[in-house]
Amino acid sequence: MTTLPSKPPSSETRQRVLEAAIACVRQWGIDKTSLLDIARQAGVTRPTVYRYFTSREDVLSAALLQSAAAMAQRLVAHLDGVADPAERFVRAILFLLDDVPKEPQLSVMTLSSLATYVSEDALINAEGFDLSLLLMKQIMTGVDMAEDAWREMTEATIRMLLSLLNMAGPVKRDAEAMRGFIIRRMLPMTGLALKS
Repeated sequence: MTTLPSKPPSSETRQRVLEAAIACVRQWGIDKTSLLDIARQAGVTRPTVYRYFTSREDVLSAALLQSAAAMAQRLVAHLDGVADPAERFVRAILFLLDDVPKEPQLSVMTLSSLATYVSEDALINAEGFDLSLLLMKQIMTGVDMAEDAWREMTEATIRMLLSLLNMAGPVKRDAEAMRGFIIRRMLPMTGLALKS
């Protein structure tokens, strides 16, 4: 069984910097947030930030990745007891659509100022993509496919999920309608079908 990695606890200062980065983006937007703003918000100097991170983008990526790893653990717990991989996939997407906007650090993914940054980084950040790939394999426990197929399915799922989180559609869907949409439009790409 594939398991999600658990990161060792980071230093208190590093953690403050990560939290400050998200707070700054919420307050001023991605374009107006500087490394100096992040340092001030964290109560540290710029050189202190540079001890932990190479750039503003590095800080933002680390903050989002840390939150994503925590959410992945909650998602796996949410799916506990659901055996059917197709049902697990549908429930996972519904969970993420509901939970990401509520998660303080991840909800910035839905801010228009950060949507482009997140969309561009989501598929090229190797650590983030690897976490997504591990999570997909855990969601789809019991499914056997080639590594290239896993990578493609993970990429397609990330693209669809970001689209659903960041773009208003022509129809507003409640949870039941969204479940139907996921079953009709996203589940087929997995090659699975719900068991009757």
